Amino acid sequence: MFLKNYWYCAALPEEITKNPLRRIICNLPLVFYRDTNGNPVALEDRCSHRQAPLSSGTIRDDNIQCSYHGFVFNGDGKCIYIPHQKNIPRRAHIISYPIKEKWGFVWIWNGDPKLADQNKIPSLPWTKSPKRSPVFLYYYVRANHQLVADNLLDISHADYLHSDTLGSKSGIMDGPKPDKVEFRTWTKGNEIHSFRKLTNVEVASYPKKWGKFINNVNRTNIQMWEAPNTVHVHLEFENKENKILINHDHIMTPETETTTHYFMDFTRDFGLDGTKYPTDEDIYKEQYSVITGDDLPMIEAQQSNIDLCRDAIDVPVKADKLISDVHRHLAKLYKLQDIGVPSYIAGKN
Repeated sequence: MFLKNYWYCAALPEEITKNPLRRIICNLPLVFYRDTNGNPVALEDRCSHRQAPLSSGTIRDDNIQCSYHGFVFNGDGKCIYIPHQKNIPRRAHIISYPIKEKWGFVWIWNGDPKLADQNKIPSLPWTKSPKRSPVFLYYYVRANHQLVADNLLDISHADYLHSDTLGSKSGIMDGPKPDKVEFRTWTKGNEIHSFRKLTNVEVASYPKKWGKFINNVNRTNIQMWEAPNTVHVHLEFENKENKILINHDHIMTPETETTTHYFMDFTRDFGLDGTKYPTDEDIYKEQYSVITGDDLPMIEAQQSNIDLCRDAIDVPVKADKLISDVHRHLAKLYKLQDIGVPSYIAGKN
């Protein structure tokens, strides 16, 4: 059900310590820990003896010991110790996954380890720019990973679901409308792009406070999607008073078919001195409250309805153009890997 030979975001760096961390990714139970040099390790979260989770065990130097019968595995997945016997059968070894810490996240390679090129990790250079301040977040979502992504690909929802926080007032039926709405999409290789601009629009409370805007602004949203499921957002608010720039990236990693690890970074070119609003803490609280208060309840409610109404088919509109483009591209990728196209994509592309 999930694409192979891609880097999947696995954790925030601070989540991986010298204590085992269990996380299921693409239906695979994994255990993460740091070795004595501080490097992250990713292994199957199972002891080959009786399938007990290694994450319930103990880290011993660079190795992990199962708490059930004491088998010990090194960072390459090799079983190096079995109590009371010297012979270690080859099938006692488990899988080790390529892992890399980059751009403020920890990534694992799901596929052929010989193809694990670190240059294929999504590029997020703004997270390291001295002219930006980044904030990193993690959410657990009880919904399919593509449903989480579709929420981002259809940015028009911001004018409704986030009309009081992050979006604009243009979604209010009798509210003020922008002078102009521009929207287009295009494909560049394996990247799906979009451009949406609202001219002379009243924005919601957070952008107003961030940019100290008194009058209407031009709100420009430029997005790019790339496999397996990352949405990059470049956001500008501008008028004669000020201009602010934001890049935020959303990385959806499937846990199972109906649950998702949702990682996010939010970088900005304003409020950089750390003493006045908005500080990193302010941004973290705002983003966390909006996504957990608005987006996730809606997405999880959608998933519940989809599970109950399995024959229902979405009614596409013009604002869904980016979603449709991404779904068509995903369908091609699934077919290339001889994976059955999931119904939530096959029925919407």
